[in-house]
Amino acid sequence: MTPTEIVAYIGAAAWLPQIATWIYRRVVQPIVTIVPDKYAEVGFTSYGPIFNMRMAFSVENKDIIIDGFELLLQHSDGDTYTLRWAGLKETFSEITDASGNRQVIERDQTPIALKIGTESLIEKFVRFQEPRYHETDRPMILSLIAHFNFLKRSNPENYVS
Repeated sequence: MTPTEIVAYIGAAAWLPQIATWIYRRVVQPIVTIVPDKYAEVGFTSYGPIFNMRMAFSVENKDIIIDGFELLLQHSDGDTYTLRWAGLKETFSEITDASGNRQVIERDQTPIALKIGTESLIEKFVRFQEPRYHETDRPMILSLIAHFNFLKRSNPENYVS
């Protein structure tokens, strides 16, 4: 074995840690843990069927991006509803002064994606709504708005009544 071959083997072996990292990232799957609060809000509003709950998210092995979250609810009568996340709210801090007045600093956001890292626990208030309700409700609302605008144009003084 010549010195050139030895140097070539050492150079090739220098790639082993990088290749091992690539394989590890490809093979290892993240494990997501969702810890729900004890109580949830369930109801029917102008947004349709809703389900709201505070949840904590954590992940092991590697970071993850969640781009959708669905909840399957089944009524005791057998009706099944598939609810999709429609809103997120995160509370950053809560301040109480000496007189007992509370001030909460929070952020409300439309869910597009949620990144969860391995080193932190994320707590969010997640609002779920049924997309099927919005699909049937939207044409009626658009028709109502069109009629309202027609009445507004045809008789500007009395369109509200």
